[in-house]
Amino acid sequence: MALFGAFSAGKSSFANALIGERVLPVSPNPTTAAINKILPPEPEQGWPHGTAKVKVKSREQLASDVLYSLEVLGRPAAGLDDALRSITRLKAEQVPGKGKPHYTFLKAVERGWVTMEPHLGTELKTDLEGFASYAADETRSCFVDGIELYYTNPLTEQGIVLVDTPGADSINARHTGVAFEYIKNADAILFVTYYNHAFSHADKEFLLQLGRVKDSFEMDKMFFIVNAADLASSAEELDGVVQHVENNLLQHGIRHPRIYPLSSYYGLEAKLAGDAEQVALTGMLRFEQEFVRFTFEELTEIAVRSGDADIRRAADVLERWMAGARADASERQRQAAELRQALGEARKLLEQTDPESGIRELSKEIRELLYYVKQRTFYRFGELYNLAFNPSSFRDEGRDAKSMLQSAWEDLKRMLSFDLSQEVLATTLRIENKINKLAAEAARRLTETIRESIPSFEPEAFAPFKLQTPELQGTLEADEVTVKFMLGYYKNAKQFFEGDGKQALRQELEGRLNGPMTQFAEAQAAALEAVYAQQLRETYTAVTGKLGQELEELAEGLLQALEEKVNLEELQKRHEKLLEYFE
Repeated sequence: MALFGAFSAGKSSFANALIGERVLPVSPNPTTAAINKILPPEPEQGWPHGTAKVKVKSREQLASDVLYSLEVLGRPAAGLDDALRSITRLKAEQVPGKGKPHYTFLKAVERGWVTMEPHLGTELKTDLEGFASYAADETRSCFVDGIELYYTNPLTEQGIVLVDTPGADSINARHTGVAFEYIKNADAILFVTYYNHAFSHADKEFLLQLGRVKDSFEMDKMFFIVNAADLASSAEELDGVVQHVENNLLQHGIRHPRIYPLSSYYGLEAKLAGDAEQVALTGMLRFEQEFVRFTFEELTEIAVRSGDADIRRAADVLERWMAGARADASERQRQAAELRQALGEARKLLEQTDPESGIRELSKEIRELLYYVKQRTFYRFGELYNLAFNPSSFRDEGRDAKSMLQSAWEDLKRMLSFDLSQEVLATTLRIENKINKLAAEAARRLTETIRESIPSFEPEAFAPFKLQTPELQGTLEADEVTVKFMLGYYKNAKQFFEGDGKQALRQELEGRLNGPMTQFAEAQAAALEAVYAQQLRETYTAVTGKLGQELEELAEGLLQALEEKVNLEELQKRHEKLLEYFE
């Protein structure tokens, strides 16, 4: 289960309330927080209760993070050594408001460099005290890629892995891809927001991504937590806040959300005091009961249905074997000859299966999906432009119009590039669903053809493949817009924001960015076509290989029965045993 939300939302506090102990440090520095996982202990692997594995960033990862933050501050560096020298020259008064988190991160790197540099690219083993230090001390945590804490508690005893992710407002550019992998692969997604806090831009971007992918999942696995609900002065006020959250989720494409107002602080206090009645009053009990129902009923039901189907299939196979064994000698001989001939034809069919028509269909789908990626991002151009070129950004003292315009232009390109990348990531889920649909259809067609000559062939139900999301390459390459050019639209703040300067510049920039956005979408489409065509070929190979294996196993059993190489009495007992499951 993956926890998401802004740094101020109380994710760690909520996780502690779920666990029933103060395990995760509350309020780590938002600019340096790492990914914290709480897992079941593995004493046989050297990870008993209370131990933690700290994965320190590699030199390349740290360099990427540092260079990105310097670039955001308008201080590009040639490499890590140059970057470290540049950090020493950074002064807080030179940094605009939006750049403060990056400044804090860079200064934490500077303070922790001597201690942590020898550990870059390594894994460290520590105890609970060390875990808290690496998770919360910014001079250490800025060097940490992730921490795995092995801890016995009611959640991990059920086999649950709890992942406390960096906030939606993390400055780490790599966390975008990490967050998507958890959105894609987690069995449950929990988004935590703080009572009566407005959704930040980062929150909204994350919720927009959830809205993009929600319909791609087989089942709804999202839960929304309104933390610190004890701040409500009345039930009516609380209802109003919950309604506000629901309206925001709906605006971001999330319909019929499961929302839980609760107090994680008082929920944990009540658990520590052993007060079950108070736990219920905090709202924690309602969430826990419904979450347990989801994990141990809805998710388990999927596995149970699959198991039922396997048992029924096995019973049917045994019944076919017994029927063959009971036939007279001539009939068995005839059936064996027909089966061998049909088996040879089925092998040829599987060997000759060609995925090329599926690849052509997939390519067409990818091109169409990527066309709409560009269209949807372009629809947001005005919104993102207003975020980049807004009055508050042009009020920073000590900065001239040139630097403010340049900073706004860089922000706009960064936001457009981010939005395009998020749209492409969301699209990969639709592409992967298409691949599984094509593979399932191929399996169905092959099965039907084989069953024309071998009616007893009943393979396992198709299980969707877990496909690898490609790492996105490339950024939005826009023609450079000079500050001198933008100054032609900007005389002063009043003229720009109250007059026609801002709107005129928007129209000009929109026209200049149309081509680069189209090129970005086309480049992504070509890259995805190549990667996913190969994955489609691999799924077809896996499908035909599995069908072939199941076919050989079925034929071997049938032939043994027809040639009286089986114990009919033993088969009868096994058949009866299988049928007992359904009595």
